[in-house]
Amino acid sequence: MKLITFEGIEGVGKSTQINLISEWLKEKGLSTKLLREPGSTDFGEKIRELLLSKESSISTHSELLLMFAARSEMIAEYFIDSRDDFILCDRYYHASIAYQGHGRMLSLDLIDNLIKGINCPIPDLTIVYDLDVKVGFERKANDDIDRIESSGIDFFENVRKGYQQLANDREEVKILDASQPIEILSQQTKDLIEQLF
Repeated sequence: MKLITFEGIEGVGKSTQINLISEWLKEKGLSTKLLREPGSTDFGEKIRELLLSKESSISTHSELLLMFAARSEMIAEYFIDSRDDFILCDRYYHASIAYQGHGRMLSLDLIDNLIKGINCPIPDLTIVYDLDVKVGFERKANDDIDRIESSGIDFFENVRKGYQQLANDREEVKILDASQPIEILSQQTKDLIEQLF
């Protein structure tokens, strides 16, 4: 099983790319499991609803711990003894480093301890789709904005910097320019994934 995670701020086109890649892998005769964070399990989807609801008023530490609770369930249900050729995950623990670490300014050591504490498998590849924050929000102008998305431009500038830092620091993390046309971005994504075959 190969684990590929797709990361980036709002509006970068992760959902489009992950669906294109899933279809591409299936056309090659490879089995894929498509997951999202937070979510993917019954428990995780309930946590997702709480985390994204504008009616939820929770502390930054509670936000982080709820993310890891959902993540722990997803790992237990889908990662252990997986028979799929590829698991494609729309966000994973790198999102906690970027969003709760760099965005909410929580301790990176705490996040690292949580990653180790629940035995998060390290992805074979993490792709960060990088885009100017204002452009990302322009792309989502017609969407309803959830609790996390309403955190403001400065928050997302910090999240973006967090992702860029991860791409500099970690071998498994690759960064792609999400301002490019969908087809070019998809081909660059495929080129990265083909290195895992």
